[in-house]
Order: sequence, then C-alpha cells, then structure tokens
Amino acid sequence: MNSFILVTLLLLFVLFLGLPVAFSLGVTSVALILQYGLQLKLVGSTIFSSVDSFVLIAIPLYILMSQVLLDGHIGDDLFDVMNAWVRHLPGGLAIATILACAFFAAITGSGAATAATIGMVAYPALTERGYDKRFTLGLLAAGGTLGILIPPSIPLILYGSITEESVGKLFIAGVVPGLILTAIFIVFAVWKSKRGAFTAMPRTTWRERLEITFKNFWGILLPFLIVGGIYSGAFTPTEAAAVGLVYSLFVTLVVYRTIRLRDLPKICLKSVGTSCMIAMVVAGALLFGRVMTMLEIPQKLTELVISYNLSPFLFIVAMNALMVVLGCILETVSIVLLTMPLVTPLLAVLKIDPIWYAIILTVNMTMALITPPVGMNLYVINGLREDISMKDVIGGVLPFVILIFLFLILTIVFPAMSTWLPSIM
Repeated sequence: MNSFILVTLLLLFVLFLGLPVAFSLGVTSVALILQYGLQLKLVGSTIFSSVDSFVLIAIPLYILMSQVLLDGHIGDDLFDVMNAWVRHLPGGLAIATILACAFFAAITGSGAATAATIGMVAYPALTERGYDKRFTLGLLAAGGTLGILIPPSIPLILYGSITEESVGKLFIAGVVPGLILTAIFIVFAVWKSKRGAFTAMPRTTWRERLEITFKNFWGILLPFLIVGGIYSGAFTPTEAAAVGLVYSLFVTLVVYRTIRLRDLPKICLKSVGTSCMIAMVVAGALLFGRVMTMLEIPQKLTELVISYNLSPFLFIVAMNALMVVLGCILETVSIVLLTMPLVTPLLAVLKIDPIWYAIILTVNMTMALITPPVGMNLYVINGLREDISMKDVIGGVLPFVILIFLFLILTIVFPAMSTWLPSIM
C-alpha cells in the first residue's frame, strides 16, 4: 500500500505540473524503475510492444475515416436526411440533430468529431428557428457523446486491447445502450422544445423525403456496412475500419466528389496528430501498467479487496465515483488506459462480466466528455462560432449530465441491457 500511495502521489504531482498525460505516465514509470532498481530496457521493449498490436491498427484507420467524412461534408448530408423526415414534429430540428449524431457516431467512433461535424450544420439551423441557445449548445455537446458509445468506439478498442476481450463483442454490447441513450436525448429534446418558443417547420412530402434519402444513400449505408459486417462475422473490427476507410474514400472522391486527390495529404496530416497523441498515451499507460505489475501493486489491491469482502455492486459504485472525479480532470482515453491495468484482475476476482463493465465505463466516459473543466466536447462546441461562450455551453450541458448519470444507474441496475446482444452473436 505504501508503494501504491507513493505512485499515486507522484503521478498526481506530475499531472498537476501541466505535463501531457502520456509524458506524465512515462516520467512516473521511469522514476519508479529507477527508484526500485528495475531494468531500464523495460521502457523500450514495452513501448514497442504496446503499439505493435493488430487491434490498435483500427484506431488510426477510424480517425482517418472520420477526417475524410468530415472534410467530405457527409455529416451535413446526414443532418439533411434526418431533418427531412422529422422536422415537422415538435422539436423536429432537435430530433434531427440527435439522430444525425447517432448516425455519424456509428461511422466515426469519436465524440469530438461527431460534435464538431453535426454542430457546424445544426447550430445555425437551430438558432435561426428560435431554439434556446443554451439548450442548443448542450444538445450538440451531448449528442457528440454518442460517438464513444455507439460502435465503432475508440475507447472500447483500447479497453479490448488491454483486457484482451473481443472488440467485436464490445462493439455489439454498445448498440442497445447507445440506442436507449439516443431515445432519452430525443424525449428530453421534445419536452424541452415544447416548453420554449421555436418556429415549426413544414412537413416535407414523401417524394422530397425519398429524393433526399436516395441522394445520400451512400453515406447512410456506411454505419450499416461497419456494424452489420462486424455482427455478421464478415470482418473483424480492425478489418471493418479498413473497409470503412476505403468505402468513405470511394464515396467522397468518386460518388459525391466533395474532396479531391490533392486534398488527401492535408486530410492525412490532420488525422496523424490525433493518432499519434493516442499512440503516445497508449505507450505511456501500458508502460505504467507494466511497472505496476512488476511492483505487484495490482496483486496487493486484489488481496485488499478480498480481505474487505467487497461485493461486486459496491466495487462498481466505488469505481464509478472515482471515474466521475477523473472525468473532471482527464480525457477519456487517458482514464481507460490509466485504470484498466489495475482494475482488470479485480474484475476476475469479483466475477464481474468485463463486457458489462466496459459499457458502464464507457457510459461514464460519455459524461466525462461534457463535464467541466476538461470535457472535450465543451471545447469543440465552444470553438464552433465566436459568439459562443463557455458559460453558455456549460449551462446547456448540465441537464444532459443529469440524464447521462441517471442512464448510468440504469446500466448498472440492468446488466442485460449490455450483455444480451453479445450473448446471441
């Protein structure tokens, strides 16, 4: 326990110095290696092996696909399709926004990319129709959180690489919770819209709906291609990322011609930055986890849990309380990689379904995306326009934070919501 306290204090000290998370984990690991006389060659071998993973290849592929679709304005088309079908309903534009976020989430696996893509087209449309500004900002930020719950999900890929769980099962486990959370957001959006003043939009004719749907058919097909291919066993999640990337290039370059070949180097450079950041965090976190294992800290924590006879339910509650706190100061990738090397052996001891825990963790991380002061989606939405203040964004997301927290309780109380679909694969 003395070692665990020392490690925790050292890591917190380095983090609060302002060092990036990846380097904070690396510096802490090297300091512990020197302190306890471990071999320094551990650093090089662990960093190399951490990124030498077939599963992790999916991450840069999904990020590049997301950037291609973002620059190809596929998100704009998805919003237009959803808007054509539901805009005449009470809160129709708000419903269209959530549905577009859900569809784009099923393509990219990124919360920030979903919020940015749909936000750019939905924000002016919502404000022009009289929707409350704070509600609009909160809706866009919260809608973006669906990007890490509905498959494909980058945090779930990282979870699978650490725990060696099937990424395909993890993806499928996120489908039902993702759809339920989407429905909850829609119900709240309708209720909130009815209480405020907004200008209703005229109903589109069936001909107009079908025309705009068929026009954007290729973009709509992509999430079904990815999720359907994984569920049917046609390809693995990593192969699905490659298929999705090739398909997105075909759609944007050949079908819609919204990007050109000369745009590809710039698109690749944009995606490389995000991919390298995640790779650095992965390397730092796995090095940190390796050092923890060699210092026998996970084993000691396991013995401590056993000695206190902690029930699985109390463990889940305690871990979620910790995740809420960490969500205020760290981003989602760092939280998953920082905690799972220590938590994984405890799940086995307490006989907690790791698939269920993965979804609980991911739902908690959706809340972290919109929790100040470090919530990534808050900054994405704040950067959409110059007239958007962080105060308005934070005020707008608070009701959605409450909704996600209540949904987190449902996810804990009803495990079948996460485990039923993977069980019938």
